[in-house]
Amino acid sequence: MKRPSRPKRTRLRAAAKAASQPTLSREKQTKLETAIGYRFKDSELLNHSLIHPSLIDEFKGGAGFSNQRMEFLGDRVLGLIVAEILINKYPKEREGFMTKHFHNLVSGQTCAEVGTALSLRDYLFMDSTMKSNIPNKYDKAVADAVEALIAAIYLDGGLDSAERFIKKCWTFDSLTKDVIDPNTNPKTRLSDWCGANRSAYAVYETIETSGPPHNPIFTVKASVEGHGEATAKGGNKAEAERAAASALLDLLEKT
Repeated sequence: MKRPSRPKRTRLRAAAKAASQPTLSREKQTKLETAIGYRFKDSELLNHSLIHPSLIDEFKGGAGFSNQRMEFLGDRVLGLIVAEILINKYPKEREGFMTKHFHNLVSGQTCAEVGTALSLRDYLFMDSTMKSNIPNKYDKAVADAVEALIAAIYLDGGLDSAERFIKKCWTFDSLTKDVIDPNTNPKTRLSDWCGANRSAYAVYETIETSGPPHNPIFTVKASVEGHGEATAKGGNKAEAERAAASALLDLLEKT
């Protein structure tokens, strides 16, 4: 049975709503542009970067309606610029050292901190549920919007403009060799140590497998040529390797 069509006035309102896009007021745009240090030639790019996916259904938008595609681009632009900054800042450091700092600088947590410093949540377009749901630690909506904002600046003003924004809002001068993310895989941290100390990279060797087939115990030795070795056990090889890397790191960092 064919459903009755909606009144013409209702259809027109719905069509107008679907075609529209949230827009910052001139006052808010000027305030945000002052904070980020960049003035947009195409303000639609700025507005687009601030649209949270929670509004897709309300505005009947497609894949390109929200800032998700811009976030995808901005993540790559951020990575390229940060990598080049680190290469130029540390001409004598090995890849492991720079990788550690790279992951910290492009992480969602860092982007969220940058966005919070800019009060970016105040400018985001999102539904009422998202507006009232403010995370205590990691604001993903803000982190994603920062990456989308980088894409908007890149598309509007080119790579140099995006680089100036990142250099303005990210902290590079205080980077040190002692920054360690406690959540990092011990094997990654051990590789970073090897890179920073210009040594051969760690070698892992399974030296014993014991216990019943359904519950094996692996003993793994981790060694760095010329610096030392350590052994540890685990319920699988990956777990044992991580434990051995952690034990070896403890030894290396004490010497």
